[in-house]
Amino acid sequence: MKPIRLLNLGPTRWLRTQSVYHALAETMTADSPDTIVLAQPLQPYLCIGYHQELAAVLDRKACARMGLPIVRRRVGGGATYLDVNQLFYQCVFHHTRVPAIVNDVYARLLAAPVAALQALGLKAALLGENEIEVDGKRIAGTGGGRIGEAAVVVGNLLFDFDYNAMTRAWRVPSKAFRRLASAALRERVTTLWAELPRPVSPDEVQYILVDEFARALNRPLEAGGLTPAELQKVAELDKRLVSYKWLHQRGNGAQPPDEALRDRPMTALKISRGVFIRAEEMEVGDASTEPALSQSDASRSASKGPARVRAAFRLRDDVIEQAALESEPARDWGEVERRLVGAALGEWKGILRA
Repeated sequence: MKPIRLLNLGPTRWLRTQSVYHALAETMTADSPDTIVLAQPLQPYLCIGYHQELAAVLDRKACARMGLPIVRRRVGGGATYLDVNQLFYQCVFHHTRVPAIVNDVYARLLAAPVAALQALGLKAALLGENEIEVDGKRIAGTGGGRIGEAAVVVGNLLFDFDYNAMTRAWRVPSKAFRRLASAALRERVTTLWAELPRPVSPDEVQYILVDEFARALNRPLEAGGLTPAELQKVAELDKRLVSYKWLHQRGNGAQPPDEALRDRPMTALKISRGVFIRAEEMEVGDASTEPALSQSDASRSASKGPARVRAAFRLRDDVIEQAALESEPARDWGEVERRLVGAALGEWKGILRA
């Protein structure tokens, strides 16, 4: 087979780290070269998945305060924070030159980053469909999909990660949800500089990654450039990927939601393989029959009647690892939170009523 074109953008303008591989995919034909793009964004930014609703997953005011622009990609996955401390690899291949089954596509194109991490001395593995982990922690983001005639698999190797920026950017339904999500992110996502005994450079890892791609795909990589048609498409996508219409559409090209829907923050957040944060609500009966927080007799009397309970859960494979309950009127839910640990998510309302 023909060599794979290698486009090494290096540290480059943030938007180009998205528009280039999108342009390659949208202009791909059977005669186009299969291409791997390597890049690092010079400016930090946020990227949401194709099927996500911007208003639900990101707090746009908080993002603006942090100076973080937002882009929507054409492949799936969740919202993520991206910056120069990450090395992007973006594989754009004609769909006839990769396996027909999605899992096999990931297995073939993600073999190289896994091997590169192993070459650095890490116990890396590809788990599930497309999760790259080291000792049970996520160390690389991945995503993929079909764009026109192209099969696209993208990912990033994390040298460092700004947990605070990601945590502040989320649009969450409660403080408890953010607290559980922030703690889970720090526990379940790691970085090269945290795991390795010495701080490797992106250049060093890039050389290893290129070699591993050639070995895994059994094809040489040759440095190349963009064609005039691809450059024209890049310029077009520099505008389209950050346009109001594109950013605010719903998944699969649906029109922006009405104002009522836009007021709803996300209720589920994936942290890593099998680990999610979920928000739930329910109404329980007479508050006077439940333990109350320490308060005056007058306010305790006012708390009688139904209570609206808001819950935030940390789940592993749909089993509750942590629970945080709050209600109006306020009550002490500590004992109930302890009883919920180890229960399936679907059982929580029954446990609360028991």
